[in-house]
Amino acid sequence: MAGTPEIPQGEPQVTEINKEAEFVVDETLQKTGVQPVVKTFKAQIKNDKGVPLIQTPPTQIITVAPPATQAVLTSWSKGPITSSISWLGMFWIRIIKKALHFGWQIIGKEESAGS
Repeated sequence: MAGTPEIPQGEPQVTEINKEAEFVVDETLQKTGVQPVVKTFKAQIKNDKGVPLIQTPPTQIITVAPPATQAVLTSWSKGPITSSISWLGMFWIRIIKKALHFGWQIIGKEESAGS
């Protein structure tokens, strides 16, 4: 006798696919294995209390506002590893590099020539 009883398998559930959400892919692209990816969808999944679980904004504008200029952040990051200001400088340099990579808007302080 087995340690756990066998669980009976039910019939697999079949769900109908909405034809409106499909995109047309060229036959030559289908032969290479290219499939469309849906980034936004209309269906909202709600939890037991009726609150939507997933929200997909169509466009999202991300802005990064570092606390200091690039030169100050670089000087902060060159400090000792035991100093928290060194870690703060490296954090903001990583965020700026990430913003440049993803094309986010960077709002920085301008350096004045007089000071």
